Amino acid sequence: MEDVKGADRAFEPEIDTTVWLAVRDFVTAAVSDCEGKTPYSASVLHGAATHLSAWAWQSAGLPLERAVIFHRDTIARFIATGASHWKPAGRGNLRSQLLRMAEVLLNRSMSLRRLGALPPSEAARPYSEKELISLRNWASSQSTAFRRTNAAVLLALGAGAGLSASEIGQLRIGEIHVDPVGVVVHVSGERARAVPVMRRWETVLIERAASLPSESFAFRENHTVDYPNLISSFVTRSGTMRVRPTSQRLRATWIVHHLAAGIPVVQLMLASGVESLEAFTRYVKFVPEVDQTTTRFTLRG
Repeated sequence: MEDVKGADRAFEPEIDTTVWLAVRDFVTAAVSDCEGKTPYSASVLHGAATHLSAWAWQSAGLPLERAVIFHRDTIARFIATGASHWKPAGRGNLRSQLLRMAEVLLNRSMSLRRLGALPPSEAARPYSEKELISLRNWASSQSTAFRRTNAAVLLALGAGAGLSASEIGQLRIGEIHVDPVGVVVHVSGERARAVPVMRRWETVLIERAASLPSESFAFRENHTVDYPNLISSFVTRSGTMRVRPTSQRLRATWIVHHLAAGIPVVQLMLASGVESLEAFTRYVKFVPEVDQTTTRFTLRG
């Protein structure tokens, strides 16, 4: 039988350290109580429970209570929204893993009892133009050339191309394509796509592509694997700062910019790697209002 404590020590969640510390004890206890009572190993359950709990705590704002987190309604909402970027087979497996855990952790009456409507997932707040200037200053004031370049690359891939943390960590130099029209990054993996980089963020990626071999990583070129805290550990070593760069807020900044610019939604879905319009509705509140004259002119066609 697999040792849960041993699995916990080896388990490295692909989430931000702050979030993991918030849900770790809840996840570990749930997995421990499910040990040997489902068809899945402890390591598989760790991954499933962590994804669910992190989404529920960070995005849905739900309390870390088993009756809430492992309720079938919560699991269904998570699969539909929190795991919407997964492939169908992956979502199906994840759902099965979580439902088997729910069967162990909740009694039948509790698992069938309906909860009230879940609050909508809270979107990360985009950076203001003033904050982006502060982030550029943060990047240019790093202590070494290595750190200055990597800080600039982080901002360019996040705010300039809308890549997620894992996508930034996995991107290779050979996937940055430069041509007379500009720069396009080719994202591989489950959300494979080509993303045109915003003009204001192109320069550092052009220089990066010209200075490193194609097989090198674009961000922190010397790392050997894409470990979960690749970005947060880099930022943490920057010391105290007024504005802290996070991949979630950088991506939100990119999304809101394009929504405000009126980019066709289908094109934005393809470039961002999402399959549902619901992924964007959370950001509408951040889009600046347009005057009625402009709105009428646009909608009239």
